Amino acid sequence: MQLIRTIAIILIVYYSFKILFRVFFPLLIAYWANKKMQQFGHQQQNNFSSQEEAKRFAKQKEGEVKIQSHSKSNNSNSDNLGEYVDYEEVK
Repeated sequence: MQLIRTIAIILIVYYSFKILFRVFFPLLIAYWANKKMQQFGHQQQNNFSSQEEAKRFAKQKEGEVKIQSHSKSNNSNSDNLGEYVDYEEVK
């Protein structure tokens, strides 16, 4: 009797997950895709507005060169790179 009950519970749980997966998985994928599309749209809008600002700035200050750096400092230590060895090819 216990064996039949255990098998019945396993089958009920299995088919319940199978049905729920068929119903909710496409909904989750659609929600995720819509969310990513919204994020992409916001990025494109931000990129477009910054391009417009760059064009306006270029027209105002034509002929001047201005370099804007986003990183504070570049702490690359070139002492640890190794030693350069000049060689000649022997034939």
